Amino acid sequence: MSLSEQPLKPLSDEELEKLESFLDSDSTPEDCLFSIEMIDGYMTALIVGPEAVDTDRWISFIWDQENDNVPSFSSKEEACEIREFLIRHMNTIALQFDTDPDEFFPVFEQFGYADEEEKRAAVENWALGFTVGIELAHASWKSFLEDEETAQLVLPMFILAQITDDFDELTEDDTDNLALLMPEFVIKIYDYWKEA
Repeated sequence: MSLSEQPLKPLSDEELEKLESFLDSDSTPEDCLFSIEMIDGYMTALIVGPEAVDTDRWISFIWDQENDNVPSFSSKEEACEIREFLIRHMNTIALQFDTDPDEFFPVFEQFGYADEEEKRAAVENWALGFTVGIELAHASWKSFLEDEETAQLVLPMFILAQITDDFDELTEDDTDNLALLMPEFVIKIYDYWKEA
């Protein structure tokens, strides 16, 4: 695999595990997005959203959303590898929307989980990551969020991420149903911004 082809190669299961281990390690800042589900939701929001964000900017926002803290990499090689993993995963999501957006599925639909509680935590992490992606480009999302009709499309993510107070009033069936809506709503968001 040449270097020029590498950014388009999806991460293997082993590489995903290696990336998640790093995200959840003591090497990363306290406010880092700490799971593959969070990263996937975050990147999805950037891909389907209104603006292209510079690579260095969206990567730095993963590590710390407020204070510009950065990981403590063990070596230059580790720093390069983690950066490559992030770019490749972002490119995999982008390619999905470029080629067949209607077949998009969040990463939590592609993984197996030990039990329903673990699956629900993964869904919540994905939704939270999506809201962080919106926050990075908040000014560009403003008109979308202020319009009552389009704002409904991000409501499942905001509720499941516990950004609103509605989450506490929901049953497990309610949260499961919201999770089922998310892929469809993400595709609608993508279509909205593509046509805007």
